[in-house]
Amino acid sequence: MRKAFAAGTTLLLLLVASIAPASAVTTAAVDLPTGLGPVSSDNVTYHGTIPIDSPGVGGEVVVREDLGGKKFFYATGGKGLSVYDISDPALPVLTGYLAFPHLQNEDLKVSDDGTKAMIAADGALLVGLMPSQTGIHIVDVTDPATPTVVGSSSPFIRGDGNSFGQAEHTAECANADCTVIYGRTGRIYDASELPLVKEIGRWNKDLSGADVGGIHALNRDESGLVISDSHPRLVLDPRDDPRNPVVLAQGTRSRRDDRLQHNNVRPDAQAWVPRDPDDPADAVEYTTVTPGARVESATDVRPVMRPGEMFIGNSETNLNNNCNAAGGLSTWSMVNFDKGAQLQQLEVFKPLNGNWADGSPARNGLGCSGHWFTENDGYVTASWYEHGVRFFKVDKTLGTIEEVGYFQPVATEAGAAYWVDDEFVYSVDYARGIDIISFDRGADEPTQAELDASWLANNGRVGALAAAERYLCALGAKD
Repeated sequence: MRKAFAAGTTLLLLLVASIAPASAVTTAAVDLPTGLGPVSSDNVTYHGTIPIDSPGVGGEVVVREDLGGKKFFYATGGKGLSVYDISDPALPVLTGYLAFPHLQNEDLKVSDDGTKAMIAADGALLVGLMPSQTGIHIVDVTDPATPTVVGSSSPFIRGDGNSFGQAEHTAECANADCTVIYGRTGRIYDASELPLVKEIGRWNKDLSGADVGGIHALNRDESGLVISDSHPRLVLDPRDDPRNPVVLAQGTRSRRDDRLQHNNVRPDAQAWVPRDPDDPADAVEYTTVTPGARVESATDVRPVMRPGEMFIGNSETNLNNNCNAAGGLSTWSMVNFDKGAQLQQLEVFKPLNGNWADGSPARNGLGCSGHWFTENDGYVTASWYEHGVRFFKVDKTLGTIEEVGYFQPVATEAGAAYWVDDEFVYSVDYARGIDIISFDRGADEPTQAELDASWLANNGRVGALAAAERYLCALGAKD
């Protein structure tokens, strides 16, 4: 979430519990169910909500090999860090909790072995003592029942001074044990000598040596490479020396969606094999595609990509005048990135255009922008603020995007969606906490008319405080 919000907005999000009376939700083609419960496509099932984690911000699915392969979900929010045993994904069990008020740690990161969690806080949305929590903080989760802060970039948190850490909206572990961390400010941190977390350099230089701008987040893929969400995006190689990463490639600014580039995922990164320029069998083939519904194509003539040659991105824009100006889900080619080839945008999916009156919030608490998403075997689950959780099929050879399902709560500020396994998804929601849903890949997919109607399912059913939220967000944007 971007930082231009008034303090009162978050306070209001905590209070959005009363719902305006429901009215019939219709379009010219489809009648959607009425009532106060969530609206979802037939291939999505709602199992329940964990309200104690509101305001929920981010999380991570963690497999602990040292604990016999047990699976956990580490969830972060304004209150602190929660650890859930998700051996049964339909019935998560709260195992441990760390009270650590902070905002905004949108993208919780965890060491590969799951014993350390890293919280980045920027002090945005000034609530209570949260500005004093700014910085990079390391939490020991060796015992999931007793998560404990063991390191920080903030002298105030460490207890050896009164100054605060550098505000970091998001950050990424640059190596497996999370002893080197890249912050969204461009800083590199050394966390190898806890409790001290210290700044040691910068990562945000492009191929020419110039600083990149517009940084929101970074993602280290399964191969160990890091892609930055910046202008331009960078492909960084920290594997030999994470304290001095090498820039392998970069991309041009998005052609069809040039807003804040929010986050990215590179599927099948471990399966990637470099193309041999001297082998005709490794030459790049091209084909022509026809874009699907509500998709804007950056190029219809596309490379036929192999595993690990595509990544999925997302953009974010809050306080939209209409949903046409909202952030969207995009696909990119990174064919021959190892040889310096530029990253190439392929297409972007955008939500159905609308306005306040028809239920596509123009200025609700967060708007109709896309936000955090994850991918599982060609299927993407994506949070979309007031429009809940959206499901997509992404062709990893051509980069085509097709919407195939939705979960639309009544009053929602969906912030991040995580595949727990091939079926279950946890939606971490600023207003609701954690929604537990499942997606049936073999079930019938909704029609286009049903999908279009679902984007308007907020009509007459937004939170009773929506008008005040809009007003305060507008003030925050102006100030």
